[in-house]
Amino acid sequence: MSLLFSNLRTPFYAPNDSVDSGIGDTEETFELLNVDDENSDKETLEIGKTDAGAKASSKDDKEDIEYRDKEDDEEEELDELKEIEEELKPPSEEDLNELVTPVRRKEILAKYPKLFKDFPYLEKAYYREQQFTELLPTVNDARVAVEKARVLDQTERDVMSGNIGGILAAAKNESQDAFNKIADNYLPALRKVDQGAYYHVLGNVIKDTIITMVKEGRALGDQGAPLQAAANVLNQFVFGSQNFQPPTALSKQTPPEEQHRQQEYQQEHNQRIYQHFESVRGELQSKADNVLKSTIDGHLDPNGTMSDYVKTHAAKEAFENLETLISKDTRFRSLLDKLWERAFQTKFDKESTDKIKSAYLSKAKTLLPSVIKKARNDALKGRRADNDSREETASKKGPITPGRSTTPSSGKFKSGKDIPRGMSTLDVLMKD
Repeated sequence: MSLLFSNLRTPFYAPNDSVDSGIGDTEETFELLNVDDENSDKETLEIGKTDAGAKASSKDDKEDIEYRDKEDDEEEELDELKEIEEELKPPSEEDLNELVTPVRRKEILAKYPKLFKDFPYLEKAYYREQQFTELLPTVNDARVAVEKARVLDQTERDVMSGNIGGILAAAKNESQDAFNKIADNYLPALRKVDQGAYYHVLGNVIKDTIITMVKEGRALGDQGAPLQAAANVLNQFVFGSQNFQPPTALSKQTPPEEQHRQQEYQQEHNQRIYQHFESVRGELQSKADNVLKSTIDGHLDPNGTMSDYVKTHAAKEAFENLETLISKDTRFRSLLDKLWERAFQTKFDKESTDKIKSAYLSKAKTLLPSVIKKARNDALKGRRADNDSREETASKKGPITPGRSTTPSSGKFKSGKDIPRGMSTLDVLMKD
């Protein structure tokens, strides 16, 4: 299945990088299946009954149950996948951002006493929603917070790498007045934080001034001698020496050769991690696909009514429908991405990869009954249609009525009595 484990939307990073996955309660939403890796190729999921009714004692009885006695119910069953697809569609923005007074847990249990017992996820979602609403009342608030967090993360990366050009450009584009205040306050703020850095910056500015004065004095020839002398005096006054030292960097500078070696090492390191990731993802995908295919094959045709050709195509249809439904569930894909982030952080250890596989199989388990049911009904409907077509053809042919010719009559002779005496059989056949 090409979709499996391919939804990682976060940037690729090394496992040693510090990334807050925010996985937290995500793991609580999964029913871990504890799949045995050694026997995963033969394993199937327990998904319960997927038949419209109980197993029939014969093929004809089963067909009668599925196609004659329950035609109306069958249409409702086939609509189940449509309902699942509708559930995967997000509600309107207006509905999501509408502030509604929450219902107390006691009131819910008073009307549905076993709701949280039958569906534990709903109870966790109930309390999780309370905590989220306290921080972010609407979905728009959450989106704004996520965008601000993204900008803040990028700003942090820029600042820690010493690149403040993007920050200054953003401030200038947003507000010229704000940018001017930053320019006015930069050096005073730097002096308050670190006087050594402050004087270092001023010293480089003065050195640039001295260099400019000397260049200009040389360009003027004899007339530029006073300007060069002034530059020498300025250097002595500020730095206390006649020897000029060019501007320097306050941070530790890495030689170009060392920078090149570090870049090559980082590229090789990232390549090894990516290859490991691809290997783990391929292995997990293969194991999960084998489990799902075995499950579909084991539940698709329990009574053996399909031919091998029909069953193969029905299984393929079920597998593709399952892939489509999972791809539409953006919330689950986000949860899966968080699990992959955790796997990167733990260098793809067995515990983290097992959780990815179990999460995917758990999601598939909720969709397989409807997917298998639809594939089976579609396959058996086609088989039934072929049988009905053959029966209709046979009924049209029917038995030959005694005394009636199998060849069409020309209309000239209605019976043997109409044939004139002495006319040969050849003449009769050649008669217009």
